[in-house]
Amino acid sequence: MDNNKIDILRGNINSLDDKILDLLRKRAEIVTEIGEYKKSKTAVVDIEREQKVLDRLLKNSQAKYSKDSIVRIWREIFQASTKLQQNKKSDIDTKRSINSIKIYKGGKSSIKGKENIIKLSSNENSHGPSPKVIEYINKQKLFNQHRYPNIDGVKLREKLASVNNLDPKRIVIGCGSDETLLFAALAFCKDGDEIVHAEHGFEMYSIISKIVGATSKLIKEDENFKVSIDSILNEVTPSTKIIYLANPNNPTGTYLTKKEIIQLLNVLPKNIILVLDGAYAEYVNKDDYDGGFTLANDFENVIITRTFSKVFGLAGLRIGWCYSSEKVALILNKVKGPFNTQSISQEMAIIALDDKDYLNKVIENNHKIKNWFEEELKKLYINAKPSEGNFSFIETSEAKAKEISTHLANEGILVRQLDSYGLPNCVRITIGTKQEMESTIQSLKRIS
Repeated sequence: MDNNKIDILRGNINSLDDKILDLLRKRAEIVTEIGEYKKSKTAVVDIEREQKVLDRLLKNSQAKYSKDSIVRIWREIFQASTKLQQNKKSDIDTKRSINSIKIYKGGKSSIKGKENIIKLSSNENSHGPSPKVIEYINKQKLFNQHRYPNIDGVKLREKLASVNNLDPKRIVIGCGSDETLLFAALAFCKDGDEIVHAEHGFEMYSIISKIVGATSKLIKEDENFKVSIDSILNEVTPSTKIIYLANPNNPTGTYLTKKEIIQLLNVLPKNIILVLDGAYAEYVNKDDYDGGFTLANDFENVIITRTFSKVFGLAGLRIGWCYSSEKVALILNKVKGPFNTQSISQEMAIIALDDKDYLNKVIENNHKIKNWFEEELKKLYINAKPSEGNFSFIETSEAKAKEISTHLANEGILVRQLDSYGLPNCVRITIGTKQEMESTIQSLKRIS
């Protein structure tokens, strides 16, 4: 094609661009007028209407642009329209998704006027870390604090690879597994893309989606709070880039079997990343559950995360990791900041990995104490749903859930009423030590 022909085609594009600008002007005028009618309302965003607009446009589109590109273009228009209707005069602004974030608060950690509390609200390991970790901390003069930690945690990655028979180059270390979850969204999502996660899943999934400007699509759960392959696929669209799947799920404790996950991956488009969040994987004692990492060998679009915050008892040191295909790991490393984990966190994680006896003891104690605790709950006519993890999940009435959490808090025991998860009629109680759980049962017996 000669330069003259290219110039003619570019001239045609310029004419079309001018027409698009004129259409945008007219659209902005109408949007502004609509905003005048909305002045009495606090919110100008109508997510349901926006989705209907997108559905109609995608159905009618005959452009060669990909459907996800069309979605992103219109979501940018929606955001610009929101600003017109809000008419805020401010030098500092952020994208609409950031404005809608409700800051993650987690479980309560203190009670005013009480010092010796029992904290069963955040799914920590009440037994603490391996005694070998404590011994090392007490003996050593810890590290040269004026020196940066290892830039990519190579020593820890090699240890993890050795323990789990993995490729260290495909391991990415994070400041808690939360950070590796964020890496996935930063690496694969743009403004206007979609992230799929359970309607009653880990709160950070929604927050991460908004941080990167993506839209959450919520997977419906059945009456037992479990998602299915069909319910996941029902939320997948051409704009889907990531599926976050906590397995087992927090706070419900439900899980998908290895067979189900493989079935999902076999039909899932290969450009969609499935993130399997295994924060509670070590606690699961089911034959049909996959607690390993072979899926990352069989499927290139899988990220499997793990944390040292739960079963290893290192929540305060904020250390986690993920494993994926070599291609995906390379991409994740591009968005990972240097020196993102502390020297002490890396060292303590390595020591914790060496104490397999203590790890097995913690897991065994969790199962025994959880079974005992839930049997005692039954005697009080409080029924825990079947769940995996280091917590019990209780479904009751909203009034009863509030009564339980308020009464226990008044007696110095913190549990989690799940209002922020959209489950105000449910309570999550972390499995602590036997003494802590005995105290909890005795307190529940005193509910009038």
